[in-house]
Amino acid sequence: MAENPFEIPQQMRDLADQNIKQAHAAYEQLTDFVTKAVGAWMGAMPASPVVAGFKEVQDRAAEIAKKNADSAFALVEKITKAQNFQEIVTLQTQFAQDQMKAFTTQTQELYKLIGEAFQKLPRG
Repeated sequence: MAENPFEIPQQMRDLADQNIKQAHAAYEQLTDFVTKAVGAWMGAMPASPVVAGFKEVQDRAAEIAKKNADSAFALVEKITKAQNFQEIVTLQTQFAQDQMKAFTTQTQELYKLIGEAFQKLPRG
């Protein structure tokens, strides 16, 4: 029995690619708005080592979230170019493996930053 993977029509891949680009643009606008709003809120807080420490955590968490979202969008863009379902499964498997590694590293980094921020809290 010959293997004959189901081919995804080019028209469907083009439509998916267009939708992903529109979603990514909307996501960029949203994250830009949220970043500006949080920045304004944090800027209104009185300066202190504690605020600075937690701002560092917040900034790094935002960077990580953006990087993870960008990775997800990159995956979806690759999927829209996939010729068959086997290629999609391979892409998703690799993405899951890469994201689990990144998640471990990112979690460790955030715990470290949070610990440093807590050490800056006044004792008493």
